[in-house]
Amino acid sequence: MANDNNQTAEQFCRYVCIKNLPFGITAREISEFFEQFGTIMNLYLKRRVAKDSLISLPNPLVTLVFPDQGSVDEIMAARPFVMGGCQLFVRRCLPINAKYPTEPFFSTRKMLVRLQSEKIDDSLPDDKSIIQYLSHAGGKIEHFERLDNKTVLVKFDDYDPVDICCLSRPHFIGNQSIEIEKCTDENLARNPTGLQQKSNFDIDNEIMDTVSPSIPILSIDDQMAQIRSTHNDMTQRLEREHEQLVSSLAAEWEKVAKKRIRLQRLTLDFKQESERLEVEKRKWQKLYSESLKEKPIIKTQGESKLSDAYQKYIQTKEKYDQLIQNIQK
Repeated sequence: MANDNNQTAEQFCRYVCIKNLPFGITAREISEFFEQFGTIMNLYLKRRVAKDSLISLPNPLVTLVFPDQGSVDEIMAARPFVMGGCQLFVRRCLPINAKYPTEPFFSTRKMLVRLQSEKIDDSLPDDKSIIQYLSHAGGKIEHFERLDNKTVLVKFDDYDPVDICCLSRPHFIGNQSIEIEKCTDENLARNPTGLQQKSNFDIDNEIMDTVSPSIPILSIDDQMAQIRSTHNDMTQRLEREHEQLVSSLAAEWEKVAKKRIRLQRLTLDFKQESERLEVEKRKWQKLYSESLKEKPIIKTQGESKLSDAYQKYIQTKEKYDQLIQNIQK
């Protein structure tokens, strides 16, 4: 397939979007899980429905950026993934452009191959050439149908080959430039002229022809009542979801608060024990210093007593010797 010359599209080839993550998951846990496929350059974790909203998503989503497309290819080939009991929905990120504004926001296994030409005699290449060209996107073609000479409907066994084709624009089969786009409405693709003819009918006549007389037509007041009822149901459902989220956040906050109190107590105990050890340290240092000062004094006193004892021994010995001599005489 031809490579995309658009720099933005080349950058998006390194992006992968992961949805349906478990509530409360951290960026570190995501990084540790997907770093096996390559170095994560950037990680954008979305937890709330909007940037300034207080409402959290029950299942966050994340966008990962890798150095090259190879890491994204490995992730897509390794599907499915399960984290925290949730099966993740993984897809490639597509750039937003004016020609295909909705493509980045939905996934499909169907796509249309078109020949953009106003000449009546022009037609797409033969089926074998188209199938061989699309085989480079991977996957298996489950359905191949030529709607007319300039349009082919293709259905893969997976949505990833369709995204690969969208990222690989422009496309050329032989010398012919072709357009590949996601199929949003198969009925419209099969009968594009029928919709146009229908839109040319008179609106009043169309309503008269399509509305069955057995179906009662609601008055404006009844319609407003239905709208209010629907609105109330949606509001109540959102309020219940909001209360559940608030309750879960309150429970999480209570756990964090308990951990914080425990850490504060441990910190206080550590501080008191540290102060006690410091006092004990100063006490032993003082005793050690005093013992060093007393040591010379004790040594001097000991030497003096030893000297006195020796002198007394000498005197006693002399007296003993003198006494022995006197006895012998």
